[in-house]
Amino acid sequence: MKIAPMGAVRNNFAKYLEDAEHEPVFVTKNGKITAVIEHIQDRDIEDYLLQRSPRFRRMLEKVKTERASISLAEYRKSRNI
Repeated sequence: MKIAPMGAVRNNFAKYLEDAEHEPVFVTKNGKITAVIEHIQDRDIEDYLLQRSPRFRRMLEKVKTERASISLAEYRKSRNI
């Protein structure tokens, strides 16, 4: 984990992007952490966005409350597996 003031990040952005490939870089403003720079690969973008989407989270919660869960054995039995 690396912590850097916003001015340093602004003046050396490429360096901090490179650092973020190895560990998160927390950016501070007036001594308080206000942002984080994290490395992400193209294949992970969809998962990243869905994890942070309030709309997606509400949809998941709605499904969880509307549907009762069943065990794997019950599922297999229902599908004749």
